[in-house]
Amino acid sequence: MASEDGAGSPPGAAMKLQRLAVAGAGRMGRGLALMFAYAGRAVALLDIKDRGQAGVDALRVAARAEIETNLEFLASCGLLSSAQVQKAVELIAIQARAEARKPLEEADFVIEAVPETRAAKEQAFEWINRHSKADAVVASTTSSMLVTELQQLVARPSRFLNAHFLNPAHLIPLVEVSPGPDTDEEVTQEVMALFEALGKAPVRCAAAPGYIIPRLQSLLMAEACRMVEEGVATPADIDRAIIHGFGPRYATLGVMEFIDWGGVDILYYAGRYLAQALDSPRHAPPETVARMMEDGRKGLRAGQGYYDFRGMDADAWQKEKLRHLVDLLKGLGQMPTPGV
Repeated sequence: MASEDGAGSPPGAAMKLQRLAVAGAGRMGRGLALMFAYAGRAVALLDIKDRGQAGVDALRVAARAEIETNLEFLASCGLLSSAQVQKAVELIAIQARAEARKPLEEADFVIEAVPETRAAKEQAFEWINRHSKADAVVASTTSSMLVTELQQLVARPSRFLNAHFLNPAHLIPLVEVSPGPDTDEEVTQEVMALFEALGKAPVRCAAAPGYIIPRLQSLLMAEACRMVEEGVATPADIDRAIIHGFGPRYATLGVMEFIDWGGVDILYYAGRYLAQALDSPRHAPPETVARMMEDGRKGLRAGQGYYDFRGMDADAWQKEKLRHLVDLLKGLGQMPTPGV
């Protein structure tokens, strides 16, 4: 099944980003350090705040305790042995600002993980600009600021991009990688390859508010709240519908795959009806859907939709997706017991 995706990362690209540093030792920074260590990669977790010795000691204790607690939880799930937990802890070097200059100067890849304020970002990048090496790749974990905005704060915009993680960062595979117009393509490929080597699932998106998941998620949450407000369903019933319907379906089929599976025509007619019935222009299908209808690209049954199904065994693809769904439902304890 083909889409209009670009080529994958070049072989060996991840090898260029060997020495890793996370600038910011708060909750997100600790999650990223754990992510690297879990994958067997040494990482410097850098506290960039000026603190007295008592503050430094307290931060080290808190960061180490949080990381160890999370690793021990993974061990309780059967993912790590006690020896692996200890090894992962040893791979994380927690450095106070006063001692963080050297690991920052040596880092090939620096991820900024400070609070979501302009002032915090400016302070972090001023420090990173001053001490990181000229060929270092720098990324921000921002969930609200565009790469085009933050590129104005970095010394080398061509070696900068956004890398948005979903919490908890060490568990959720997705990373939304957002390069800017000045980002070198080779840098984007190197970062994508690194995340893939860590076992993550990087996706690429343009500099647009909300990236992919937050933009979709905000509409879903607002509509759920609206249904409660209107008395359509209780919060508990909405959550039950998500857990037993929406969630498993879209964990098996991506939303664009689902459109093609059911048919672009279903989206077209249902969307137009809901837009009118709910007086909600946002429910109306975009113009591209109308053009796909005109062109006969109505999805899987027509051989083309958002994806191109021509030349592939569509029946085998559908069966594979359904097997994944059955496996998922079994794992979730949601597969009904046969009554025959």
